[in-house]
Amino acid sequence: MSKMFKKTRIIRVDNQSREMEDFVALDIKIELNVNGNILGKFFLSPHNLEDFILGYLLDERYIKSMEDVKKIEFKSSSIQVSLENFELWEDGDLACYDDWFHREQTISSVKSDLRVRKEKILKAYDKLIEKAEVWSKTGGTHVAALVDKTHFIVREDVSRHVAVDKVIGAGLKESIDFSDSCLLCSGRIPPDRVAKLANVGIPIMITKAAPTMEGLKVGKKAGITLIGFLRNGRFNIYTHPHRIII
Repeated sequence: MSKMFKKTRIIRVDNQSREMEDFVALDIKIELNVNGNILGKFFLSPHNLEDFILGYLLDERYIKSMEDVKKIEFKSSSIQVSLENFELWEDGDLACYDDWFHREQTISSVKSDLRVRKEKILKAYDKLIEKAEVWSKTGGTHVAALVDKTHFIVREDVSRHVAVDKVIGAGLKESIDFSDSCLLCSGRIPPDRVAKLANVGIPIMITKAAPTMEGLKVGKKAGITLIGFLRNGRFNIYTHPHRIII
């Protein structure tokens, strides 16, 4: 975790000003190159980069399994990936949300019989905050957790999108059944984040933040249960409430 933050000198101002040390989240700029093609340049935290690569390629539909990945090579300012059956996006297939470029696709339909009790949701989110070590030190990261009956995988990143990519990639390496899991995260519920869950089959997304209307539209169409404003023992269910046992 020491790779995720660094001490720096600051001046703290309240009733008086004083010089002191504080922790600041680290971020780097990485170019993602797949089969000789640049997919994008990402500002992210320099930790769990393999999880990011696997998660991003899976939830953006570049791969279907780890078997599609032939080689991942990490360099100082780039990541070189070799894939089987790689198809580059056409320019007309790109969309942008909060400066995050992603692939515009038909929305996948999530099939899952998972149901979760209200109490488990509240306890899981408390555990997520407890495990957000870098956020607790810096306040500068987003956090995401992938949860099923036997796993509670947590990843943090300065980018809320990459935090989700990383935890999905970690779940792929653990061979998690995404249809029997839920994703907890910080940050809003925009359409591109919901599409990532739809693409891998995660049926429930939980956050303490607000949704956007386009995010709700994607969730409703994909069959994903979206929960927001989780705080002080309460939350809002926006779509497909049948999965939550009150």
